[in-house]
Amino acid sequence: MKKYLFFTLLAMLSLNAYSQEQQKEKSQSKTIEFLSRDGSFFKKEFYDLQTIGSSYDKIECQVLIITDMKTNSKMGCLRMTTTYPSSGSNDSYIGTLDQDEIDACIMCLEKIQSDIITSAPNTYTEAEYKTRDGVSIGTFWRKQKSEWAIYVQTKSYTSRSMSSIKPEHISLLIKVLEDAKAMIVEKTK
Repeated sequence: MKKYLFFTLLAMLSLNAYSQEQQKEKSQSKTIEFLSRDGSFFKKEFYDLQTIGSSYDKIECQVLIITDMKTNSKMGCLRMTTTYPSSGSNDSYIGTLDQDEIDACIMCLEKIQSDIITSAPNTYTEAEYKTRDGVSIGTFWRKQKSEWAIYVQTKSYTSRSMSSIKPEHISLLIKVLEDAKAMIVEKTK
């Protein structure tokens, strides 16, 4: 009986681990694809950009420049890190925006800032930009508080990767995206 119970418990734990792994979506990011090539030798350079927010709702931004040392080809992306404080430690979640996604993200943030959050909607409303790596940047209407919630979520499979942005920080996020784009162009020449 103890053997049966042990194997049942082991099977349940295995299924749980498999289920959690299945929840994580495979990234479609060109940068992640570039990094996953077998037999490659990469140099990775991380350039810190301005952090948005503080403490609980902090979004750390970096430009990552990757050089394939065998072919000397280069690629760059913007990395965004959100942190979820938990007891004893903080869980960090990293998402990427490929270089060719940055302009569309800037346009979406500008629309959110100028057109969407300037007035209260008559019905529940959401607006969201999503990258190939599953990063979501958007807003939704909080009817109970009569306000817009603006967010960055770096992993689509967990809400723990979501950080809020104050409306006055949208301009700062747009500037960080513009700086990242310029740095990627400069460093991948």
